[in-house]
Amino acid sequence: MTTASAPPRPPGAPARFAADERWGRRAARLLRPFADVRSGPTPADRARISEALMSGDPRADAVLEAIDRGETSMARVREALRAAVAGESSLPGESAEVGDFVGAVTGIPDWLDPDLADHGARVCLRAGLTGQDVLGDLALLGGYRPAATTEVLTSTGRLTGEGTATRVAETMAWWHAVAAPDGWRPGSAGWEMTVHVRLMHARVNRAMLAKGWDTSAKGLPINQADMAATNGLFSATFLLGTLVLGIPHSRADGRAVMHLWRWIGHVMGVDPDFLHDRPRRGLRDMYHFLRTSPPPDANSAVLAEALLESYGLSDFPRFAPVRRRLDVARHRSLATYLNGVAGMRELGRRPAFPWYPALVFPANLVTHGAAAVSPRLRTALEARGYRRIRRQITRYSRGTVAPLA
Repeated sequence: MTTASAPPRPPGAPARFAADERWGRRAARLLRPFADVRSGPTPADRARISEALMSGDPRADAVLEAIDRGETSMARVREALRAAVAGESSLPGESAEVGDFVGAVTGIPDWLDPDLADHGARVCLRAGLTGQDVLGDLALLGGYRPAATTEVLTSTGRLTGEGTATRVAETMAWWHAVAAPDGWRPGSAGWEMTVHVRLMHARVNRAMLAKGWDTSAKGLPINQADMAATNGLFSATFLLGTLVLGIPHSRADGRAVMHLWRWIGHVMGVDPDFLHDRPRRGLRDMYHFLRTSPPPDANSAVLAEALLESYGLSDFPRFAPVRRRLDVARHRSLATYLNGVAGMRELGRRPAFPWYPALVFPANLVTHGAAAVSPRLRTALEARGYRRIRRQITRYSRGTVAPLA
């Protein structure tokens, strides 16, 4: 569905691109005050996103092709990664494709400031459980509203049914490992998991294309636009979500978080054109992605129901039945506040009164406002966040997922 005033579609754009211009404008309007935009995406912006929908990860694809040809193996790829991190020369006889990939994920680019990345990781930890709530109830749940990635996510079967909590806890463990001290550096648990996810994405792409995925309608299963949008959920959207829950961020803090995830996006294979150091610039891309995304589909409601119901399975040591019901109510309250009444209805969920944000906002504002002028309190909040997130991973997965750091 398009409107009469809809801009022309870029040549070669898949059918999902701006499939409902009216929905796109409505879904993106809440971002507009926070993003660096004055109007909708320009023809150049639209062409850029359209091209990204048809683009994948050539480096990771080349590694898998080299494995298929028998020129290398996944074990040798891991060995080459370990050697590069240790500063050793490349493995004798290793394929050019593996050497190129290893260099891309282990080499430190000129733009990376290690101190700034460390700063960004501390800001992430400092947000503590509020940050995890934002990642779950805004980044993940809100990410189900556009039907951009929902078919890919449901096809794996890991974000529906009883496996939902485990899969989400695995993502929490990866995020926590990245934000842990030195967790972004090559050789760390966070970096290793990032590289693993990149190669896994390439495998999923190949598998879905082999099953007859319609690229002319949907673009690539895992494409540059959706990869960039996912990275933006962990960076620019994370900053915005924690802000509206009472955690103020200085300009330096915001830039540091963006810088950290610029590096993680680089390791993940995201096109550098979509990686930024300014939150408003990152939100501008998120605005444009929403403006050109397809509206919710049946998979959106399936994924949303599975996520919200999974909160009722957490492993509490005492008073578990009562605390599970309270946790589900808390998340529904947060989800309504962060996604809006319309967003919840689009996901097939009944909106809830936002009682929990009304409680947590002033508490966060006082605590984090004081931390802004107290280095000692900042350090204490970072340590508390590190501990609480580890406990949350174990509790949410019922002990099936161990923190990576």
